[in-house]
Amino acid sequence: MSGSGGGVGGGGFDYDLPCDNLRFEAQLTSPQPAVVTTLVVAEVLDIVINTINDQVVLQVLKNGQVAGGLAGPDATRLRNCIEQDHQYKATVRLVNSGQVRVLIGHA
Repeated sequence: MSGSGGGVGGGGFDYDLPCDNLRFEAQLTSPQPAVVTTLVVAEVLDIVINTINDQVVLQVLKNGQVAGGLAGPDATRLRNCIEQDHQYKATVRLVNSGQVRVLIGHA
């Protein structure tokens, strides 16, 4: 059986992966231009859970300002881990024409 899941790039997500080992790369959803233009590669951002219009969402913050959100199966697992009192950070990997890729890892 080969190792898989949770790593950077490709494939399905391994929901049995311990929260301490959760690490993946993602593109921010709904990037906020006023914040995105201030981001630099290798900058470390906060990840929080918020409720917007009765929906629980994951947001990536720079100095308390929303840079964008996280969505998808990896983000669902991340939210579950945060709800279990784990903390994570997002490290900026790429900023290109308003698109932002971040590496999510345990804080």
